[in-house]
Amino acid sequence: MKHSNFSKVAAVMSAFSLMVATSSCDVNDEVSNLIPENPIEDNPTVFHVAADVTDPDESVVVYMQPTTNISADTSLSFFGNGYEMDGTRSARITTAGGYVYNLDYGGGMIYELEYNGENSYTKGKEISVESLLGLYPRFAAVNDGTNDFILVHNVVSVTDEATDSKQVTLQVMRLAVPGLTFNRETDFVEHDLGTFAVGEDYVFRVDAPAIVGNKLLYGTGYSVVGEPRGGREPEALATIVLDWSTLANPKVVTSDASIGDTYGYRAKSIHVHDGYAYQINMTTQESDVVITRLTSEGEYDDSYVFNITDKLGRGKGSIGSINWHHVGNGKGYVALDDLSLEDDNSHEIAYIDVVAQTVEVTAAPKSDMWYYQSGVAEGDKFYMAISPIGEDAYIWEFDGAEATKAAQLDGGNIFVQGIYK
Repeated sequence: MKHSNFSKVAAVMSAFSLMVATSSCDVNDEVSNLIPENPIEDNPTVFHVAADVTDPDESVVVYMQPTTNISADTSLSFFGNGYEMDGTRSARITTAGGYVYNLDYGGGMIYELEYNGENSYTKGKEISVESLLGLYPRFAAVNDGTNDFILVHNVVSVTDEATDSKQVTLQVMRLAVPGLTFNRETDFVEHDLGTFAVGEDYVFRVDAPAIVGNKLLYGTGYSVVGEPRGGREPEALATIVLDWSTLANPKVVTSDASIGDTYGYRAKSIHVHDGYAYQINMTTQESDVVITRLTSEGEYDDSYVFNITDKLGRGKGSIGSINWHHVGNGKGYVALDDLSLEDDNSHEIAYIDVVAQTVEVTAAPKSDMWYYQSGVAEGDKFYMAISPIGEDAYIWEFDGAEATKAAQLDGGNIFVQGIYK
């Protein structure tokens, strides 16, 4: 009888099975000896920790260190240790596409840094943005669901000495990363936002960009023409909206949910969750701390206001805010400034849920978080450096509202400005 190929293979396999069965104990022993009891894990996450170090002459240098361990069984020292970041006035840092980016604030340069696999970084691409945006723009990383970009942005205000009116221009540059590539025709815009008379509201700063749908949102610094900072403030929150990816059709949208700027100062004030952009305000003149949200059409959703001041049962104007850190699923952390304290160590860390609209203050110590830039989510934990002035500093591990000490840091003249990955 003619056998098919399948039958031949089956016969061979049956014979092989019999051979294996007669020596299964020996074979299994040999195989088990080849498998380690604790298989090697994938490459561990590299965290980039940046700190301002003040020397005895009051000069400040920014050092950055890579580490795979920020847990409680380690410590990090920045006294002369780490990669010295380029910075004329200060270094501003972000990460995207596996690279670290440093904006030399005051020098108009952006540097792309690659972790060298050991304990430092290799400087790669760099670009000067001075000719288009001056020496003091701000920058941030964004992702549109497909690609990573660095956005560099600035607002230029020109005052008419005769009338004290202000003509305001928004400038935005888009850099593709990695590589900091740029096309002058498609990746740079200047938009005339208008001329504003004394007493009118105008945008003087933008930052904390976020993409929701086909809109690019910018938190704004909002002021009144003719009023000094700290004087009368606009009675609204404001956001600048552009089309993505054309960077066209700018408009300013407002909400009367509270007052205060919305650009986050150093960290992000706007995070996207489930098709909405959730934004916190920088409180001023006894305003409430609120989180509002904007739709994918770039409009404030007036049906939603998360009033953190009310939720905590605090009095109006008793706490301040700057930004918030999203860890996913609409949950995150916000530094709340206890305005009753004259001490600089006045910010407490609260755990928030913007969907359930709940807030709970954690046990992390009070510190000065005004300049703090970035924490990181890793697994189901969140890590943030807290550096109380004149006290010991630690990276703190947050799990919901639970806070525990992790890696120990230098204290005293060290301010850890952020953890990145």
